[in-house]
Amino acid sequence: MDEFERAVSFDNLYDGLRKAKRSVMWKDSVAGYSLDGLKNTAKLREEILRGEYEISPYQRFVIHEPKTREIVATRIRDRQFQRSLCDNILYGDMTRGFIYDNCACQRGKGVDFALDRMEEHLRRYFRETGSADGWVLKCDIRHYFPETRHDVAKAAVRKRVRDDRAYQAAADIIDSFGGEKGIGLGSQVSQLIELAVLDDLDHFIKERLRIRHYVRYMDDFILICQERATLENALREIRARVEALGLELNQKTQIAPLRHGIRFLKWRFILTATGKVIRRMNSRSITKERRKLKKIAEKVKAGAMPPEYMWESFQSWRANAERGNTNFIVRKMEHLYKQLEEEIEHERRHQGAGEHPAGQGCGQGGSGGGAVREAGEAAGAAPGGD
Repeated sequence: MDEFERAVSFDNLYDGLRKAKRSVMWKDSVAGYSLDGLKNTAKLREEILRGEYEISPYQRFVIHEPKTREIVATRIRDRQFQRSLCDNILYGDMTRGFIYDNCACQRGKGVDFALDRMEEHLRRYFRETGSADGWVLKCDIRHYFPETRHDVAKAAVRKRVRDDRAYQAAADIIDSFGGEKGIGLGSQVSQLIELAVLDDLDHFIKERLRIRHYVRYMDDFILICQERATLENALREIRARVEALGLELNQKTQIAPLRHGIRFLKWRFILTATGKVIRRMNSRSITKERRKLKKIAEKVKAGAMPPEYMWESFQSWRANAERGNTNFIVRKMEHLYKQLEEEIEHERRHQGAGEHPAGQGCGQGGSGGGAVREAGEAAGAAPGGD
């Protein structure tokens, strides 16, 4: 039995279904498919082995947070196959040669890992140079997923995946997005492919340009160096190689003094003269959350939204905020939250228990300013959840 046959064995495909349906069993399509999971898995396996398997049409929709982008949703049947393919072949083959500081969408890595690596690189830079002076090159790819050429994506997979049938399955997924460019955002295979597309660039920066302090999170990457001239040369080389892939750097790409701080993944890193690294939250994230809490509070007062929504939003924001040096900011946001909580409670009492649609939800926690919070906890909101 070769790698591909192991990946599409009944046990591995069924395990792929078990993982793919996590957190989405509330969808009727997923629940219905899972209800006959054994039968559907056997049918899917037979289609794959006979060469009759075809990818189902995608569901496309647009999200606006954290920015506007199109999501290409994969059907549960296709996610089942892709999950097994990734777990048993693609992930190991494609990530084996990645540099350590390629931080996105891998086991044991993610946003927290990337932020920690940036902090570690700044500490190492200070130990090596004894100074907080230097230069930073921040690069960002314009419309990375939508502009990735299919031939480039396939070449990145072919270079890393040994099994021919596994490669062809990945190539079919790439072609399924239509046209000659554009990788759908929302597929596990898509994320692996996009990580691999810039992998050669990672190695070029680390091994040929000899940039010691380099971190990449998907299409957002940072280079730190003492000499501006070194980064100017690096930018020319990077731009040429990015354009050779059919991509381009966007207007956010720039070289700036290290003392101005580094903006990375919506955080600002500051290296002080003593070598301490301060991690500050993006001011836009703070303003946005304040506005969001106020809007939710108004909807709770009007009975258009259950009170636990405000608690969940606040806890989610606080979990993110606690990644940095934000004690003062968190305390201020807690103060605003308590104010809004008291306003909701006051409104409930003013209109009388049971008369206002939101009153029942607020009243479950008893009287006092903690009613909204208690409603959120009762609804299963995990304090500190991300």
